Amino acid sequence: MNKKQLIQSMAIKMDIPQTQVKQQLEQILHVIHQGLSEGEKIYIPQFGTFELRFHLPKTGRNPQTGEAIEIDGFNQPSFKASPALKTLLK
Repeated sequence: MNKKQLIQSMAIKMDIPQTQVKQQLEQILHVIHQGLSEGEKIYIPQFGTFELRFHLPKTGRNPQTGEAIEIDGFNQPSFKASPALKTLLK
């Protein structure tokens, strides 16, 4: 399911126009993006948790020259499904 299909499905189930659903979905995504960019953990009961995981800097190798290079640390967004969601998907 892509974003357009999600909006259509939500509009039918909520019996509201797709434009209104799109605005609401965009606002939800914006709040999640903003929260993650500020380092917050976003917990949605019965669904899961969005959070950032920091990957430490490490040393890698250039495959062509064999030269050691430093790979900077970085934040990676992650999602952990709630037990209720995991049970539903079994």
